Amino acid sequence: MTAVQTPAEERGDTGRRGPWLRLGSWRDRLTSAGFVLVAGLLAAVVLIQLEGYAPLPTIQAGLEYALGDGTSIARTLAWGLPLYVAAIGVAIAFRSGMFNIGAEGQVYGGAMGAALAGAYIGPLFAPTHLAVVVLASALVGGLIAAGLGWLRAVWGVDEVLSTLLSNYVIILFCTYLATGPLRDPTRQSGTTREVADTARFGEILPRTGLSAAVFLVVAICVLGWWLSERTVTGYRWRMTGESPAFASAVGIDVRRSRIASMAISGALCGVAGGLLVAASQGRFWTEIGSGIGWDAVLVALIGRARPVATVVWVTLYCVMRSAARGLEQVSTVPSELSLILISAIIIAAAARAGVFSQFAALQRRLATWKGR
Repeated sequence: MTAVQTPAEERGDTGRRGPWLRLGSWRDRLTSAGFVLVAGLLAAVVLIQLEGYAPLPTIQAGLEYALGDGTSIARTLAWGLPLYVAAIGVAIAFRSGMFNIGAEGQVYGGAMGAALAGAYIGPLFAPTHLAVVVLASALVGGLIAAGLGWLRAVWGVDEVLSTLLSNYVIILFCTYLATGPLRDPTRQSGTTREVADTARFGEILPRTGLSAAVFLVVAICVLGWWLSERTVTGYRWRMTGESPAFASAVGIDVRRSRIASMAISGALCGVAGGLLVAASQGRFWTEIGSGIGWDAVLVALIGRARPVATVVWVTLYCVMRSAARGLEQVSTVPSELSLILISAIIIAAAARAGVFSQFAALQRRLATWKGR
């Protein structure tokens, strides 16, 4: 009879970690986050210096653009609202061992669902119409991801490949709809009809873009954390992700967990697309996603798929993107600098475990040398 290993045993976790590897403690989490931030800051200093500007005053100008006053903070937050929802969705899938790389396509699908519900249904009583729009976007995104999860759970299709390729299929199909049968004849570009006023979130701070959708986003983030960390369903998803064999041995339906987690993940990515329509653009157009799905995947990876950490990193990401736009206004440093910085931060995040392992090994060697 073959013994089933626990998740910790499968990871090789013997409980004899060095002081740098106790990733469960708050001290080490903060140390890990500090390492990534310092690496990103050093990269920013080097890149700005290469452009011929004084690094610290330039960075300060960018931060003032992003966080200088209430209007700046609201503008930064408004840009990131869909990203919070999409990143939480991707993190939930990652926690269950499903790599939902198809977030970008699900964002586009959700945006198209919201645009159709907002333009062709109603106008209705505003809260009812908004609920219809959000549900339509969640339904489209959820069905797409659930189908891909079903392929992984039942047929063993690699979800990394299927979700990645699904992006192209969905985005191109939505582009065809917006430029073909659903195109607004009054517009030259490829867009659908504008949604009804009752299908849009009202702006709560003038000229900032920050709408009442912020309350929905806060609720989704809290519910995502609660579902992932405080419910039996979330526990089953985590066990499925950490050790499918162990999860199956203790009675967890691995197939159902994978499909359900992907469905929820896709639904949240769809809602992110719906927010682009109902809280910002007012219609679907061919470039509406702007890479938010890809950004969500990257941020969820940096946050190690933990809801709280993911929300924190989304916030930092929004500040960096906003600061980069500010840098472009006060200097010739391009806003694409933020993408380079984010790439550097991701590399630092990926390398941090190896770096800490080397520190732990060095500590053990020093302790052994002193004990002689």
